Amino acid sequence: MTTCPMSWRGPSRRRRAIGHLWLGHLSCRVSILGDVVFPSIDDTVSGEWERQMNTTADISEAASELERLIADLSGSGLLVFVFGDGLSTAHLKGVTTPLFRGPADRRWWHVELGDDTASWTMDVRIDEITGVRFVRAPYPFAPSFPGQEVLTVQFLGPRGEKVLHCYVHDLYDGQRMRPGKLEAWRALRERYGNRDESRVDQGTILAPAA
Repeated sequence: MTTCPMSWRGPSRRRRAIGHLWLGHLSCRVSILGDVVFPSIDDTVSGEWERQMNTTADISEAASELERLIADLSGSGLLVFVFGDGLSTAHLKGVTTPLFRGPADRRWWHVELGDDTASWTMDVRIDEITGVRFVRAPYPFAPSFPGQEVLTVQFLGPRGEKVLHCYVHDLYDGQRMRPGKLEAWRALRERYGNRDESRVDQGTILAPAA
């Protein structure tokens, strides 16, 4: 049996996640919005998961506002994506072109990086995302970086919880926020609703319910 370099701790295998990572022939789950029960991860399970993804989910370009937002983020350069409770992060350098797969009611954000020798493949379940926030806030570790702020885009799960978010990376030049980074974040916010928080309905980004 192939083992995975991640483990789930606690009295139960019932966990929250936000996707499915393939590390070559290894399988590590970092996603699936909501509460799910994970079976033991072995070659049989990971092979069945990969078979389902390959046979039932056609890869496509962005097909909704939500997917276009993810594509714009992926193409904007230095970002840090934070998954779930914040214990897992993915640092993106450079520009990537994300793909999306699955029918309208079961959509995945699909990322492949690397080559035939070594690669990472990540699938993040996005059809259960219910909201998006654009947040400009004080840096969470303010005592070490007085006066600095963070720019983030947050994605909310079925209960309104934050399940995936990304930080604009390399935001400061010394004590000065880089103007180009701020302008790009503001332009993205204007493009997708021009408000701090929106709801998502079947991939469409809408004003919050009255």
